[in-house]
Amino acid sequence: MVGDVLDAVIVQTRAPSIGDDDDAAVIRNRPAGAGGDTAAWLGWLGAEVDLVARVGVEDAYRHERALEDAGVRPHLLQEACAVTGTVVSIRNDTGRSSLTEPGASAAVDAIDVPTDLAARAHLVHLTGAGMLGGGGADRITALVARARTGGARVSVDPSALSVVETVGAAAFLDAVAGVDLLLPSAAEALALTGAEDVRAAADLLTEHVPLVVVTLGPDGALLARRGRPPETVPPTPTTVTDTVGAGNAFAAGFLRAWATDPVRVGVAAREGTRVAARALGFVGGRPPV
Repeated sequence: MVGDVLDAVIVQTRAPSIGDDDDAAVIRNRPAGAGGDTAAWLGWLGAEVDLVARVGVEDAYRHERALEDAGVRPHLLQEACAVTGTVVSIRNDTGRSSLTEPGASAAVDAIDVPTDLAARAHLVHLTGAGMLGGGGADRITALVARARTGGARVSVDPSALSVVETVGAAAFLDAVAGVDLLLPSAAEALALTGAEDVRAAADLLTEHVPLVVVTLGPDGALLARRGRPPETVPPTPTTVTDTVGAGNAFAAGFLRAWATDPVRVGVAAREGTRVAARALGFVGGRPPV
């Protein structure tokens, strides 16, 4: 896996808007990032997982320990001239907003992925807005090419609407040509295709990638395969405590099942909703250690 490792400040508040005070807000600091979160859930599920990422030199040991505790083999490059990226997530009764500084994650490149690691991988997952949005389409193309050097299946999660807007929809789709799986959110799928509804967007995306799984938040997921009509996968019922990282947990559940059985993708999607439901039950984007 190649992606972002960040620090998170997670805020849950009843303040209705900016400018309102809340002395009873719940504020937590957690390790985060799409790469770190997805890898941690894969480790929790019992998968053998390596993660390539970049962090600030002062934070390397702390993040290595957190990933190792989650069952992940970290390959963290240490940036002396850049800080570890940070995400601030603020959730109130009306929704959630996220503010992100990519930091060292914006420098992750294909050359960071050891050739021997790519050669022995069965599946390579590319995820993280800082990494994918920081270098444009050329970086994504290079990452996909490095991921394919060993014959592994390759999956890409666009990770944020901002990535599609920064890179450009057409350029992004050209860059991911040849990947086996795309895992966009509904907003990302619509932006990538210009379609007016998610089902049409998912169907259009299969013209570029043979397997597309669109995450729909509380509505579950939409599974699309080239030449077949899209299939809705309902969510697993749960009580929502925090939505941070639920999409990454879904990706981990899907990838773990798909790696084991690439044919039964419906089963993999249902496993994704099960793991996402687990993630929704507590604060932070990683499983409890």
